[in-house]
Amino acid sequence: MWYLGFMSIPVTVRLDESVVEALDRAIDAGFAPTRGAAIARAVGDWLSLHGEQAITESYRRRYEESDPDQDALIGDLAAFSIAACHADTER
Repeated sequence: MWYLGFMSIPVTVRLDESVVEALDRAIDAGFAPTRGAAIARAVGDWLSLHGEQAITESYRRRYEESDPDQDALIGDLAAFSIAACHADTER
């Protein structure tokens, strides 16, 4: 069997009858070619959304509180940079 660049892995899911009926109506209306395609797209969209949110939350937790050691290092680097620029202009 030939595949176009990737192989998919079958995953079995159980859905309520009303969800399957709604899914079938969406397919009949042309929103997706198959149940599998619709579910794969929905899962992909969900993972993309939650992946970004998880990254954002991770950064927010990391940087919402100041780190005194990091702040001191940044201050020292800024002072050094200013001194180096000032020394360079005096030559």
